[in-house]
Amino acid sequence: MNGEHELLTMLAQGEGQHQEFKRQIDNAESIAGEIVAFANSDGGVLYVGVDDDGTVVGLADAGRDVQTLTHLCRDRCIPPISPIIEQLSLDGRTMLALSVRTALNRLKPYRTAGGRFYVRVGRDKRDATGRELMRIAQAAGELHYDESPVLGAGLGELSMSAFTTYHRIQFGITLDEQLVQSGMDLPRLLSNLRLLHDLDGEQLLSVAAVLIFGENPQRWLPQSRLSAVAFAGTDEDSDILDRREIRGRLPTILDDTRLFLERNIRVPAREQGFRREDMLLYDRTALGEAVVNAVAHRDYSLSGSQVRLFLFRDRVEVRSPGRLPNSITLENIKLGVHAERNRAICTLLTQLGYMSAIGTGVPRLIMRLSRQLSGREPEFTLLGEELRVRIWARDVG
Repeated sequence: MNGEHELLTMLAQGEGQHQEFKRQIDNAESIAGEIVAFANSDGGVLYVGVDDDGTVVGLADAGRDVQTLTHLCRDRCIPPISPIIEQLSLDGRTMLALSVRTALNRLKPYRTAGGRFYVRVGRDKRDATGRELMRIAQAAGELHYDESPVLGAGLGELSMSAFTTYHRIQFGITLDEQLVQSGMDLPRLLSNLRLLHDLDGEQLLSVAAVLIFGENPQRWLPQSRLSAVAFAGTDEDSDILDRREIRGRLPTILDDTRLFLERNIRVPAREQGFRREDMLLYDRTALGEAVVNAVAHRDYSLSGSQVRLFLFRDRVEVRSPGRLPNSITLENIKLGVHAERNRAICTLLTQLGYMSAIGTGVPRLIMRLSRQLSGREPEFTLLGEELRVRIWARDVG
């Protein structure tokens, strides 16, 4: 704080979105609530030794109060909060300014030791709603988008046949046996798997649950479809040979995309005496890995675009919405540096056998296998909010 004039100006503004006045530390849970509210919102300053009207009344033992606030932030705020505490003087009276900066607190949402999640609204703190807690966790990176609830998509949107098939593959017993043995009902099991959320009393499926087990995923997430087009030539102005909007659950989309590629990729051949030898243009494993990666790692929060698969005469292009996640770059992705944008989707697709858990598909499968067959390196480019992977066909003359 720079000088008495600035301090007077701040106090004259009164309590508001970013500042709160307390005459003294008289209730640890209440003070913790104010600090938590700032941390869960966009920060603020708690002044101690100041009356509600902005009058500085001072503190009898500011040093003791600094220790109290320090312990309170450590022991009664969960996770612990690390504020900046300043001791200030005005007209001979001592006060404290505890500053909560959101840049220093990345572990949202915070709660008090009493179990209350607060947010700051104007000059007051109030309990956060379930929806607000979800938004706070998403903004802090503590909740991935694919783990968040889909508004309106209740338990009735779950395909029991799809989920029971997955359950048998993953756990080796039927769903009914699991529920009987565990003593749980279906909602509790889904909640334990983070596929179902109770949001203000409403049970909602997560994005991953809708995409993998939903009855009609595109009803809720229309961007989850895949557009596949086969062109006669080498650019998008060429005649279209085949086009399909591929819909359904993600496993169905992956299976149908494989069939689209098999149907439209030509297989030239050469005669070897009385034998005919097919000449594969692409390594099918590399193509499959590129498509699976696009579906699994795309940014599903981008509602206006879907994964696009373009088959040209000389190449296949897979275009996936969303920039590269976290620390991934166009350079290190080829070296096997791995980060999951959609950890729940990746986990489920791995358990269903569509992905490898080791996360080395780009260098090990897409790069190496494509290079071995065609002699050309696959290309990775970013164009706006879209990642494009280009795999070249083998030159058969």
